[in-house]
Amino acid sequence: MPKVSGSKSSVEEAYRAIKRLMLQQKLFPGQKLLYRELTQRLGMSKTPIVNALNRLEQEGFVISEPNVGYAVKPIDAKEIFDSYEVREALEIKALEKALVSATDEQMANLEEKYRTLDEYRPHRYDRKKLMLDCEFHLQIAIMSGNEVLRYLLRRNFEHIILRTRLDNYDPDRMHVSAREHRDLLKTIKARDVLKGTELLGQHIRNARDYVLLCLSTEDQESQDAISLFEA
Repeated sequence: MPKVSGSKSSVEEAYRAIKRLMLQQKLFPGQKLLYRELTQRLGMSKTPIVNALNRLEQEGFVISEPNVGYAVKPIDAKEIFDSYEVREALEIKALEKALVSATDEQMANLEEKYRTLDEYRPHRYDRKKLMLDCEFHLQIAIMSGNEVLRYLLRRNFEHIILRTRLDNYDPDRMHVSAREHRDLLKTIKARDVLKGTELLGQHIRNARDYVLLCLSTEDQESQDAISLFEA
């Protein structure tokens, strides 16, 4: 796609606005991103929007094809598996460092993140629930004192949150996840590195398997719909 110049502030505004639309599920994985529609929605000219889309493409959130345009980049099973593998490595390292150096204030902040997550109980998964989940885990990264690790983990979370659909998320998973978070918090407060890393690793793998299951269900439903119209 063409590279078009624009002021830094307006490009940043457009970049954040497009990601916000993805977060709000107003832009879905696979959906075409039409310039005219985006300029109307964002109240901005085409130039900063094109630059923002270029940046989002470089970061892997959107894709483009010559003479076709941009679309929100769908996520597939391989990328999910790889993302959770990286996430597990990052979080285990963060937890190991956090349990050695975390202050009482940071521990209190982690407990507060947990309470906020636990007290928000929607009937079905929504983006807010996922964001609160991520904030709990990012607090562990903060406690590690490694800012690069925190940045990489945040970007990892963004791809899962912005590029997956919640249609097939089973609310029962929230109950299982709540128990896992409660057990993990208890172990972290005890500063038990061995048990903590074991619980955290299992929690992340469980989350991975659940997202993969949702993705396969979505693919099957799409195939069923296609078969219906082809019959």
